[in-house]
Order: sequence, then C-alpha cells, then structure tokens
Amino acid sequence: MSESRQKLPLDGVKVLELSHIVAGPSGGLILADLGADVIKIEHPETGDTARSQANQGTTFYSFNRNKQFLALDLRKPAGKKIFEQLVAKADVVFDNFAPGALKRLGLDYEWGRRINPRIIYCSVKGFLPGPYADRPFLDELAQMGGGLAYLTGLKDQPMRAGASITDIGAATYGVIGIISALYRRERTGEGECIEAGLYETIVFWVSQYIAGAQMSGTNPQPRGQRTSGMGDNMGWGVYRLFPTKNGRQIFIAVTGNRHWAGLCDALGFDDWKNDPDFSNNRKRSAQKPRIAERVKAAVEQLEYDDIAQRLYKALVPYSPVNTPLDLVDERQMNEGKRWMHLTVGGKPLKAPKLPIAFGRTADFEVRENPAALGAHTDSILAALGYSADDIRKLKAEKIVLRSDKTLNTEDRTE
Repeated sequence: MSESRQKLPLDGVKVLELSHIVAGPSGGLILADLGADVIKIEHPETGDTARSQANQGTTFYSFNRNKQFLALDLRKPAGKKIFEQLVAKADVVFDNFAPGALKRLGLDYEWGRRINPRIIYCSVKGFLPGPYADRPFLDELAQMGGGLAYLTGLKDQPMRAGASITDIGAATYGVIGIISALYRRERTGEGECIEAGLYETIVFWVSQYIAGAQMSGTNPQPRGQRTSGMGDNMGWGVYRLFPTKNGRQIFIAVTGNRHWAGLCDALGFDDWKNDPDFSNNRKRSAQKPRIAERVKAAVEQLEYDDIAQRLYKALVPYSPVNTPLDLVDERQMNEGKRWMHLTVGGKPLKAPKLPIAFGRTADFEVRENPAALGAHTDSILAALGYSADDIRKLKAEKIVLRSDKTLNTEDRTE
C-alpha cells in the first residue's frame, strides 16, 4: 500500500453477522467493504435463504463479498458456547432475524453485554419499538405501509420501487448507528443496542410529502404519469422524459436559472433565454405544458448522443433511462473504476462498490468472494483454540459444518 494511503476505516473491527436475504447481508457488506472483519454465521442445514432463491444466487453473490463463513447451530449448547467465545472478542453483532429470535435463543444484547460490555448489537427489524414491534415485515410491505408505494404508483395502483431499497436503506442507517456507537465507545468504553426499522425508513424518506400534506390538508397525487404527469408535482418548469430521434428517452431537469439558460442555448431557444415570462422557477412552472411541447419538438429532431452532448456542454442536468445491462457498460462506472470484480463459477461478475470515495484511504477491493456455506469454519474455530480433533467432533455432532460445495465460486481472490 502506498504511504499516502491509509488502511480502510474499519480495519480491525470484528463483526458477527446473523442474517439472510438482503437487509442483514447488505449491512454486513458495507461494514466488510469498509475494512471490518465480518464473520457471517449461518445455520448448518439451511444457510442464508438467499442461497436457495430461484434467481441463480444473484442476491447472495451481490451482498456477501469480503466475509468469512461459519455454519453454526446456535440452538445447541456447544454452538452457543462457540458463539459466546466469538462475542467475547467481537465489536459488533449485526442481525435481521425475526423479532425476538435472539432473545428466544438466549443470545440477545442483555446476554451479550454480560459476555462483553463493549459489544454493540444492531438489529434490522420491520418496526422500531412500538405497538407493531413484534410484527414480521418485508421490504415491499414497508413501501406500502410507509407511503412510498402510494406516491410512486398510479391512481389506485400503488407501485413498489424496482430495487430492494427499504432493506438496503434500513441496513445503511443501522451501519450509521454502529459507526456512531463505535465512536462513542472510544470515549465511554460502553457498547450499545441499536435497531433500524424498515417501516420507519420509508416514512423518513417521504418526509417532505408528509409535511406538504399537513400544510395543504390534502394528499399529494401519486407520481405515476397517468395521474400526475412526470414531474408535475415538482416546482420546476422542465422535469420529465423526452423521446429522441432514435427512440431512446432522455430525462431533462431544469431546477434553476442557469439550467434554463443552458437549455435555451442547447436547443436554440434564444427568444426564451432572457424572456421575463420565464425568469424564475415559479413562472416556468406555471407554463409547463407550453415549455414541454416546445422542448419535446426540439428533442425529437435530435439523436440521443447529440442532445446528451449539448446538455453536457451546457451544464444542464440530464440522464438516459438505463437498464441493468446498460450499467454494465456505463462509462462512469467503468472509467471511474466503480466496480468490484467477483469470480462466480469461473465467470467474472461486476458488482458496484459502495457509493462513497475516500481521498486518502485505500480503495475498496474484493478480499473474499462469496463462498460456500461454512467455508471458513475450520479456520475460525482454530483461531478460537479448537484442535483438529475438536473440530471433527463438532462436525460429527452437526454443531458446525464445512460444506464441500463451492457454489461455483472461489473462496479467495488471488
């Protein structure tokens, strides 16, 4: 490593991840990519549910790099003993188990802090403490209950976002809580018990619409095009999709006077550039249909690359509508070196890096590919002082497992 580059920020932080599917694993991935030593603990018989999803394992591969994998039965005394030994040396326990699951196992925060007063527990739950705290909940349900699906959809047809934004978002807030607790622990020496809620995450995200509804006394119209028009509820004169000559759509956003002047330059609207009728957002917003009609007519005469280049030079915000395969070839991601390069079944797989960049810290890298169930069981137990005979006995009793399956992926990068 260059002397000008520091270690990753969470280097040396030890995390035990008890999780499955998206919410827990995505939080563990953030911590791992930031340098933490993350041990993912799975049940020996089932493992992470994402391992058996009917999507070619893509969810598992996406959120489980840079971890070690221990298959451990936490219901058995010997399994609990191993977990106790791990907690004694750990900094964080991160989970997205069902409400009350760790308490029923006898492994909750109150137990953990007796083992290690510095331990930090963080759970991603459906709801934070309150009347619904014991309800099981999921990403899509949170988008419905939190108001996002209503806002995103059409009239009488709520729509969830295409990605698992609630799970990843709640996990990210959990990570913020963990990092805050680690910082405070440096001063106090005390751990913490943190919860992040799926439902509350969505409610937080729709804050501006909750405020607007209270001010007006009425609900906003859903954002779906058939009821409100793309961007009609936003206070901008231009904020919508336009078709280009070759059929590819482009989203153009004019949110200030500089953008307006740039758009007029890009499209040759010299008569509108300094027209007092369009001199601010309020005036332009009042004339959206008129503006949209002229912009649409101009953009339809241009190929996508042409209008994109014009808007780029004029510093006007714009974007294509990219598909996942478009993103694989996107210049920003490739030339900006924003991909993690995994190996799955001998095939290279691109996965996006965390969406942050450090100026003086080592870049993110793949230290561990997603691995088979229990792939690091032997080395983890050996580090705790278990002998080879001890490990063989634990395997025979099905307390731990090291799978011979590789999930068509290498455990370690070269």
